[in-house]
Amino acid sequence: MDLGLAHSTNSDADLYASQLKKAISDISPLLLSHDIWDKDFIRSIPQMVNDYIGARTPIIFEDIPPPLSLELKLYWARLLADPRMNSMSNVERRRLPMEWFRVEWQTILKIFSVSCLADIPHPEFPIGGHTASNRTRKEHNQQFVTAYSGFSVNTSRANIKIDYVRSGKITEKEYLPGRITIVGDFHKKILIQKEQFKIFHQRNIIFLNNLYSERDVRFRDDQRQRDLYVNFYLFPEWLRPAIKEHIINKIEHDELAPKTLPGYVGRMIHFRNFMHEKFSCPSPSLITDTLIEDEFVAWGNKKGLAGKNWFTDCLAVLSTASRKWPDKWPSLSVSNRAIKKIKKTHYKEGLGRIGYVQEGANRSYSQRVVDDIRVAVEDAPLPVPRIFALILGTGMRAEDGHAVLFDCLEQDPNDNEFMLLTFWQNKVRKWNIKPLHKKDSAHADLIEIVEAQRTDVVKKYGKATKYLFPVFNGTHESFIAPSYTANEIKRQCVKHNILTDNGAPLAFSWHPLRHTKGTSLAMAGHDVLSIMMELGHASPDMATVYINNRLELKKKALLENGGGRFYTIEGRVDDRVSELLVRKEQISATRVCGGACTMPAQIGDWCEHANACYTCKHYRADAKDIEFFKAERGSIINLIEVQQEETLALEELGRARMSEITKRRLAKNKEVYKRLSAIVTAIESDGQYQGGEQQLKKISLETEQ
Repeated sequence: MDLGLAHSTNSDADLYASQLKKAISDISPLLLSHDIWDKDFIRSIPQMVNDYIGARTPIIFEDIPPPLSLELKLYWARLLADPRMNSMSNVERRRLPMEWFRVEWQTILKIFSVSCLADIPHPEFPIGGHTASNRTRKEHNQQFVTAYSGFSVNTSRANIKIDYVRSGKITEKEYLPGRITIVGDFHKKILIQKEQFKIFHQRNIIFLNNLYSERDVRFRDDQRQRDLYVNFYLFPEWLRPAIKEHIINKIEHDELAPKTLPGYVGRMIHFRNFMHEKFSCPSPSLITDTLIEDEFVAWGNKKGLAGKNWFTDCLAVLSTASRKWPDKWPSLSVSNRAIKKIKKTHYKEGLGRIGYVQEGANRSYSQRVVDDIRVAVEDAPLPVPRIFALILGTGMRAEDGHAVLFDCLEQDPNDNEFMLLTFWQNKVRKWNIKPLHKKDSAHADLIEIVEAQRTDVVKKYGKATKYLFPVFNGTHESFIAPSYTANEIKRQCVKHNILTDNGAPLAFSWHPLRHTKGTSLAMAGHDVLSIMMELGHASPDMATVYINNRLELKKKALLENGGGRFYTIEGRVDDRVSELLVRKEQISATRVCGGACTMPAQIGDWCEHANACYTCKHYRADAKDIEFFKAERGSIINLIEVQQEETLALEELGRARMSEITKRRLAKNKEVYKRLSAIVTAIESDGQYQGGEQQLKKISLETEQ
């Protein structure tokens, strides 16, 4: 079939037509198996559409020319097969564009000199790629939308006014109404679906669903209103293959997460802009060490680019390109010193690493700011106040706090005084179970919030949903977007004139609430592992941020008996334990009752003891637990007396075997008593410690009886 596509050969047109037909046939069984379809209906897309909408005025496909009719049939098939879009309103607002295509298609062909909708240029997907920064992103072909807007008086609608918060003020902006811009959705979706007919490595529009696996559960749910994709048309043809190769390679090796991908692609745009500002006709042959080390860095400094990733990530792309295409791309040997030329690093200028750590304490909100936000949020629509209280009370990450499941809260089966709050931590990919004590006022408030939200959800939807804070698009359920709730809280902050501690308008975001929770735990005296478990960190090293930023905690540790040090079973100080407990790569020491166990991982699998083993060389006693050790020593003394009596009694009865066993246990307990006495003596001594020895006196177990 010769479709006569502009700028295409007949074979290309035939291939496109056959691809459209195959795609329609592949989706049709999915439509027929869906609950909304009657299998007795005629198995054709136009009939399906009209049977589904049940309209008195059907949508007409017959008078539309073959190229466009195939494109529109596939568009409708994909639309109705998507549970996020199967609503009557989505169908009805697309009725008038279908009439426009039928009546005005020949005029459209003349305006754009094409023969199919997918060949009409789109500003987001230029064939040659973007060569410069776009100041304003164009969602649709403006000429195409304008042509449609004059089709019928019914499309003459007032512009939509949307307000948002920027720089502490509510700003208003006008947009074209959805009844007009919907025609742009036809154009964009049909162009994207044509791109999917190419083999994977030739596509320049790649859906993230094709890049990431099903284990990215929250990523799937995050695609609530539309499928996300990466657009390689952002880059010119000379640069595009290198960036595509590098990004896909990183994703294959699990080095680039779905939410990190947009920012990573954005950093590549900096290099694109630099090359096209520098050269009228850029190419790989123009790239040299001097160009990257000096001129690119100077360009980024002038633009005020922050951090160093904009430079190092682009350098990684060039390295990938030189390995993949050594005949086209130069092999660079850029010095690491080039990074030091970057002016606006993550560390504030003049502060260095130490100063930056001190500044890190400002990432959390002060108690005054938190109290002000809490009052302001009460005016926000539900469930915003409940989500705010839940995240503030638990320290959840923003996404995790919004994606809490409906059945997240249940009674502790082993303790009637506790409820268990279970939530998924998407960043570290594991569940976190938080016990809530019913008699604790703060925990009781969280329990009440969850139960109230459950009641409202059942009342609204007539059933329990998947998520505690559900949102429905069509028949697809997902969770409420953190961006929506953050924007609502920003509005209330402006309305209530909430200011930071420096007097500037508060720019609210969710993550500082997590830092606020971590800081409050540190101030309350919780140790590193407690904070780690409470916030669900992947390693104790992350929790040390809150401890290290608080000089008050360090002073408190010095004033406490033992200064937070750990002792061996011989009574000597072991300064390495604190480091082992917070080592980032792996936890080389674990907490046990009254101290820590430093048993290496390779032999730790053989040890089945979960309690403190006072005679084990790997045990380290915590100096702050002096009362615990005294109580243990007292219990051991009583046990020794009992076992001595049992030994004599067994000997008198002639039970030699049991007597021998009891004697061995008695000897072990005497050894435990010696170790406990050594620990208590060392902790209570007033001597000063340097390294691993006590200078005042040295404990000798051999002389202690």
